[in-house]
Amino acid sequence: MKFSTAILLATVAGSAGMAGAVSATEAVSTINIRGTVPVVCRVSVESGASATLSANQIQGTLREFCNSGAGYRVLASYSPQLASGKLIVDGRVFNLDGSGEIVISDSSHAAISAREIVIDSNGKKGGSIRFRIEPR
Repeated sequence: MKFSTAILLATVAGSAGMAGAVSATEAVSTINIRGTVPVVCRVSVESGASATLSANQIQGTLREFCNSGAGYRVLASYSPQLASGKLIVDGRVFNLDGSGEIVISDSSHAAISAREIVIDSNGKKGGSIRFRIEPR
């Protein structure tokens, strides 16, 4: 018994000595991930990119999408035939004064929106209106 106890004690002592000799080092690593997200901005009317007026009033939905963190604006360009008409966006009235272009939406951040629009030609036949979106 003394012999087996001596072997056991020697083994434990040897293990303890090895544990003290081996130093554990922590590996510290850094991983950098970079990506580039393209700026994508879209605007559309449910019936297409432009609406040609053949009636006194047209209704539709204007859909905006822009992922620019700095924001965007939506403009409406209209033909001279609509100079005395109105564009109503979500209840807000824009008088078409003859300048040919108005800003109808101005956002300071990325957004997705759907807006109800009404184009009132003030009794005139013909004319067109186009919407475009510009990121900042």
